[in-house]
Amino acid sequence: MELSENTAENILKKYCADIEHARQVEEYSKKLFDALQLAGITNFTARERDYLCNASLLHDIGYYIEKKSHHKHSRDLIIENGVLGFNEDEVKIIASIARYHRGSDPDESKHKIYTELTEEQKKTVCQLASILRIADGMDKPHKNLILRMEAKETEFSIDIYIKTVGFKPKLKMAEEKSALFSSVFKKNVQFLFM
Repeated sequence: MELSENTAENILKKYCADIEHARQVEEYSKKLFDALQLAGITNFTARERDYLCNASLLHDIGYYIEKKSHHKHSRDLIIENGVLGFNEDEVKIIASIARYHRGSDPDESKHKIYTELTEEQKKTVCQLASILRIADGMDKPHKNLILRMEAKETEFSIDIYIKTVGFKPKLKMAEEKSALFSSVFKKNVQFLFM
């Protein structure tokens, strides 16, 4: 594969200083995505999983330009580079998911690229960005401790059960970054250990 091919991996290598974090966030995103699917809480397609994986890998590439607004720069770099295997609309979805891994929630009155999406695409962006936010928060200790996740929906919450290596990590950042998830899925999130 030539480096001129704009795969997520090649874009990541070009712009990201913390590749290990990007790969770990992708791994946690997949685990959470799969747990929600297996529990019947979500009904995503395999293509939507691909959107999440690519956005997870690329969510921090905006640090290459500036720390403060890196989430916006990540969006712009993804759109500028494109991602091999995805059309222009899909690249905007991936870029938007990465953009909303932190900062403000999607806003139709302020965010031009988000407003260009269809209603179904906006829903996908919100749902997948909410998963990415939690996955990013789970890797804040940068210790690679989470082995497995399971999900269960109750009347009032979505419970995320986590199996770890050794001691139980503090999930304060994941909890802090779960507001969009709670808003999108209309239930509070609880993090529990197996």
